[in-house]
Amino acid sequence: MSLFSRIPFDKKDIEAAIIELEKTTSAELRVYIERHLPKNSGNLDRALAVFQQLDMHKTAERNAVLIYIAHKDHQCSIIGDQGIHQFVNDQFWQTQCQAMIGFFKQQQYTQGVVSAIEHIGRELTLHFPIQPDDVNELPNEVIIND
Repeated sequence: MSLFSRIPFDKKDIEAAIIELEKTTSAELRVYIERHLPKNSGNLDRALAVFQQLDMHKTAERNAVLIYIAHKDHQCSIIGDQGIHQFVNDQFWQTQCQAMIGFFKQQQYTQGVVSAIEHIGRELTLHFPIQPDDVNELPNEVIIND
């Protein structure tokens, strides 16, 4: 059994949603998916560690967003760097996580992530509209760590 057959997410569809998001905002978004949280790790702590590991704090406007999912544990965290966090509060991120988990419970994993990306994109576009000289600072690849 390959890695991708065990993870119920369509990587290409999620990456396409990230590309669409980045057509309207200068912000950056990454998705990191794993089956389970590491032992002795909470989802927020794990998400913060992944955020740092991926150097997401190094964007010029500090406007990167990470969607972290431990799908078998039904855990999710969304981290916005300080540039975006000043405009978007924790409640917004929590609402997006809860909506994703609702999709996951219906076994609509990819749609849950894509829907969250679309909602986040609308919010990011308000505060960080695309600029003529925009540079894609972070890869759009979905990371699946199994």
